[in-house]
Amino acid sequence: MKRLSPLGLGIFVSLVVSSCSIRATLTPPLTATPAFTSTLLPTFTQTPRAPAPSPTRTRSPTTTLTPTITLSPTPLPTPTVTRTPTPWPLPSGRSACDEKRFRSAALGQDMPYYIYLPPGYADSQAQRRYPTLYLLSGLGGNYKEWQGYGACPTMDRLIANRQAQPMIVVMPSGNDNPAGGVGSYWFNHAPPPVGDGKRWGDYIWQDLVSYIDANYRTIPRRESRAIGGLSAGGQAALMFGYTHPERFGVVGAHSPSFRHADGVVAFFGDQNYFNQYDPEWLVQNTQTWRELTLWIDVGDHDDQWGQAIVAYHNLLVALRVPHEWHLFYGFHDPAYWATHVPDYLTWYSSKLLGQ
Repeated sequence: MKRLSPLGLGIFVSLVVSSCSIRATLTPPLTATPAFTSTLLPTFTQTPRAPAPSPTRTRSPTTTLTPTITLSPTPLPTPTVTRTPTPWPLPSGRSACDEKRFRSAALGQDMPYYIYLPPGYADSQAQRRYPTLYLLSGLGGNYKEWQGYGACPTMDRLIANRQAQPMIVVMPSGNDNPAGGVGSYWFNHAPPPVGDGKRWGDYIWQDLVSYIDANYRTIPRRESRAIGGLSAGGQAALMFGYTHPERFGVVGAHSPSFRHADGVVAFFGDQNYFNQYDPEWLVQNTQTWRELTLWIDVGDHDDQWGQAIVAYHNLLVALRVPHEWHLFYGFHDPAYWATHVPDYLTWYSSKLLGQ
């Protein structure tokens, strides 16, 4: 065996030491291009929250999304919000949060809903009218989901602290399908033989909104009516805003799923049918977004829909569609949405036109 010269031996040792110093680099959490028109919440100072454990499954705390698109290497800063005095008078009396039912002509059946009526609604302020917020549940939830995350008591607290104006909040059901199966996804299903033809979209924007305006003291105009939702409800909120801006002026999408007509769910029909409801197609092929005030948020560890949500945000940036964008800590689960209910309600209040 040929011996190495002193010089060769020194080079060999140097290479070994250098190779041992290499360290692995962890994949950073999901980041996205900041929205060019993004504005921060105009209200309370948000204090950092401890990461909330998922109530449904166990995840590794180091799980992160690996984006499939080119993103900005600069992490999105955590919003810092400062509250300013508001002109909203402090109402007297008690609020109400009750389960009700109404008859939907589009579905041909009675449908349940929860409704929050703010303090003072049933008392001496009998002539006052209120802006209205519609909150849609996710695929696995129902009309009790938002109430389960504390929507009603949170509204009481925000109003008492003058962090939100008194509003009516309606939480409808999208999963009471006598035929069973998966939830409605809140749009009119493809007709037979592909789908069941159920008019879940008309039930919301036409039947429910008309019923609420006729039976409660709402301010029946688009600037005073918001719609938002989580997961499948977030996708639907965007769809309702793009297709019915004459009804809804403010739209919030919280961890919106972006399912397509890929054959997995039959009632989506083919892509040509679903284009009329697809938030991606609608924002690229219509101009109705110009009439809307938009919010989108996602958890930075959302391993179900996170990459699709960031891609949609980047699409809006590329199209120069104004929207408020938030990347919070969290997963695609109840702990994430429950944590941010105060953020959502405060934002809706700040955008809705009162009396």
